[in-house]
Amino acid sequence: MINACDFVRELKKNELGPIYEVPCSIFKGLLNYLFNSKEIEVVNPVNEGIAMAQAAGSFISTKKMPIVMMQNSGLNNTLNCITSLNKQYGIPAVYLISWRGESKDAPEHEFMGEKLEKILETYQIPSKILTSNFSEEIKWATSLAKKTQHPSALIMKKGYIEKYKIVKTESIFPLSRWEAIETIVDNSKDAAYIATNGFPSRQAHNILKMKGLEDGRLFAMVGSMGHALGIGIEEARNVPKTDIVVIDGDGSALMHLGTMASVSEYKPKNLIHVILDNGTYNSTGGQPTQSPKVDFKKIGKGFGYSVYMTKTKEELKNAINKSLKNGPALIHVKINSQEFEEEDERMKRLRYSCKEIRKRHSRYLEKFK
Repeated sequence: MINACDFVRELKKNELGPIYEVPCSIFKGLLNYLFNSKEIEVVNPVNEGIAMAQAAGSFISTKKMPIVMMQNSGLNNTLNCITSLNKQYGIPAVYLISWRGESKDAPEHEFMGEKLEKILETYQIPSKILTSNFSEEIKWATSLAKKTQHPSALIMKKGYIEKYKIVKTESIFPLSRWEAIETIVDNSKDAAYIATNGFPSRQAHNILKMKGLEDGRLFAMVGSMGHALGIGIEEARNVPKTDIVVIDGDGSALMHLGTMASVSEYKPKNLIHVILDNGTYNSTGGQPTQSPKVDFKKIGKGFGYSVYMTKTKEELKNAINKSLKNGPALIHVKINSQEFEEEDERMKRLRYSCKEIRKRHSRYLEKFK
């Protein structure tokens, strides 16, 4: 394993930065070190395409070589920028890409894990897999990006960077994610749920299972971060006889915030959009999101929602009850960052394949047509 301090030293030696990052658990040790040391500025845009645009703006205005750090699944969000921004205008950057799905991993990483190098080759992005010779590899990527005025890429495998822990501040909010989702389920009888990827979908599944409600009512997302609301809007429009509850996170809601414009257009009365906000990307290691700087109340009202701001179980319960068939409603829930161990029953991954999840959920919705 490579020490984060040594790796950052080489980035600085090559005058790389700022770093525009959308996090991945593979980067956890490196990001923790960067947030703690502040040796290189770290900017956290809400999605990878925006990261590319901000990195481009940084290069244009400073001539400094930016790093764009992302999970390989997020690479797809940057490809339009590669072809119509970076390539056309001659704007370089150094990609730092985590290689999820390179070995055994969650199902959503299989395709990108297998095709990563081929995709980079197709889009003419020269790449190297990071090894113990990272000093030369960072130098290669930097020199090549400068010479070609086009992005180059360094690929980081799981376990490459040593663990680096930082002391987390205690959250002042009483509700955990588990308690919030349980409150939602207990107060929305017969509703269908779409839960965003990561811990929300896992915990929603396990709560429903423990309550004997594992009957297909949950569409649990294991990828496609930021798109739960898009699915929920169309389910609400097409199945008006039951409530559709989107269980979102602050990071995923912000990632594709423009989806809310469709809420303002269609105004589905049976749509309840819940944003569980702990200010972090909890599933990838607790890196900060932009949510503390965002006024979700104003945003929700601007997009035509009835908005409820909640912090306690009772407030959330009341908001759910007021929102049933009386939407579209946005319920913003401040939660703490309580973590469970991976082997905890509450953290078990779904035992269904993605296709099975879709088929079971479709059958559940048929009951209300």
